[in-house]
Formats: sequence, C-alpha cells, structure tokens
Amino acid sequence: MPRAFNPARGKHTGIMIKVLLLIAGGAIGSALRYGVSTWVQKAMLYSFPFGILSVNVIGSFLIGFCWSLAEAFSFSPNTRAFLFTGLFGGFTTFSSFTLDTLTLMRTGEYKLALINIFASNILGLLAVFLGLLLGKNTLTLIK
Repeated sequence: MPRAFNPARGKHTGIMIKVLLLIAGGAIGSALRYGVSTWVQKAMLYSFPFGILSVNVIGSFLIGFCWSLAEAFSFSPNTRAFLFTGLFGGFTTFSSFTLDTLTLMRTGEYKLALINIFASNILGLLAVFLGLLLGKNTLTLIK
C-alpha cells in the first residue's frame, strides 16, 4: 500500500542533507588542519606553535575569500553550511571568530568587536586553564 503524502518528510530530508554536508565538511577540514599544521610545525623546527598559527591565518584568509564569493554568487544555504560551518569549522574555529568580529566592525559595532576579541581570547585561555586544572585533579582522584 502506498504511503500518504507527508510534507514534513521533505523537511526532515533537507535537514539530514545539511547535517551530512556539515559532517563531510568537518571531516575534510579536520583532516586538512592536521595535515597542514603537522607539516608546517615539522618544517619550522621550533617549539612555537607555527602549525596552529598557520592554520588559523590560512583559515581566516580562506573564510574571508570564500565569504566574498558566497555573497557575490549567492551560495545556497547548503553550500554555506558545508563551507563555513563544516569545512572551515573543522579546519579552524578561529576563522569563524575572525569573520564574526569583522562583521561587527563592518556594521559599525566597534565596541562589540573589541568585546568579542578580548572575551574570546581571555575567556578561552581561562577555560583551557580551568579545563587542564580540572583534568589534572580528576586524574589524581582516579589514580
């Protein structure tokens, strides 16, 4: 017996396609981040994290470049999801942060842009510190 038409089924299919695009983009971006950062770090032979720095700068450049193309050529929501959330999100979350900050600046929200810069960096460092501290204390309790 044929199923009755269900318009909601099409909506769920669209969401699943977007989720699969996010997963694919994230996987590709993460693999690229690993490859690029490892290659750069080995090539530099210094303890400074040049690998991650290069990924952050490259990702920031690429997200800006691709965003301008997305605006000029009206990329579809699925293409934008694949690129900006998936691929660049997997490659570097720093690129999303820089795009958001630049968007605030372009709309004249300079105060919010500065707050975003300081809050993201200071709170991010604090969160890493607290996470490391909690992790060490948890390991001490487990042992």
